[in-house]
Amino acid sequence: MDLRKLEHFVAVAEERNFTRAAARLHIVQSGISSSIKALERELGIPLFLRTTQHVELTPAGHALLVQARRILADVADAHQAIARIRGGLIGTLNLGILYGYSPTGIATHLARFRAGHPQVAIQLRGTGAHDIVDHAQRLHNGDLDLAFLLVTRPLPGLVLYPIGTETVLLACHPDHPLATHDTIRLADLAAETTIDFPPTWGVRSAVDAAYAAVGLERQVRFEMNDLSTILDLVRHGLGVAFVPGFLTCEAPGVRFLRVRELPAEFEVALAAPSSRPLSPVSGAFLDTVLRPM
Repeated sequence: MDLRKLEHFVAVAEERNFTRAAARLHIVQSGISSSIKALERELGIPLFLRTTQHVELTPAGHALLVQARRILADVADAHQAIARIRGGLIGTLNLGILYGYSPTGIATHLARFRAGHPQVAIQLRGTGAHDIVDHAQRLHNGDLDLAFLLVTRPLPGLVLYPIGTETVLLACHPDHPLATHDTIRLADLAAETTIDFPPTWGVRSAVDAAYAAVGLERQVRFEMNDLSTILDLVRHGLGVAFVPGFLTCEAPGVRFLRVRELPAEFEVALAAPSSRPLSPVSGAFLDTVLRPM
């Protein structure tokens, strides 16, 4: 029983899906399927119940999962111990971030990674005018190793590792007529001046999809790729804006309302290119992010 087979087994067990497990490990699905079959032959017992929709662990699979996780964790600890003796990881992490946005403990993840790998240089790249498109292209062409994204849908060529969720709220001036409500409808905004992000930004995509779903159109009068500027415009009564919900703790002088037609949450994810394996530095940062705090 080799470690590679155990790693493949744990991935399938956690993902409950061979395709997602293969994407997570950056290998082809046939490779992970062959690995699981070989492990089952070696042990002489099925580890998964397979259907067309998903896979479930057998009793033997549940028993193995506990031990496999322990073994892999011990091996990872051993590698880290040797790395520390050798002086730790050395290299550069090119990480895409979102301007003005630090959800789900992103700063904490960076601090934890820095504490464990002090010799790694970290290059932070903010978004350009097209947010997700910019970061996705940089991941594809190798300019970025990993990137934090706000996503409302799968993105071709990228593996997305969810790290949390966020809400979308409407920001308005405290004296705005709608400010007396806690929840509104999109139809209530028909005559409002809207301040918004560029069309491909995660929040803008979520809002545009909500408008399309109810058959409404809107006019965006101000378009800006900076959160602080958007909130400043709202404070001056120049319009209303759809913004990430984390701002409720960071934006005095602004009223935040829920919008009934908007999804309750959208996903915050760390994205990696599916076309190439992660470097040791990138893999270490991903492990840091996915490891419980």
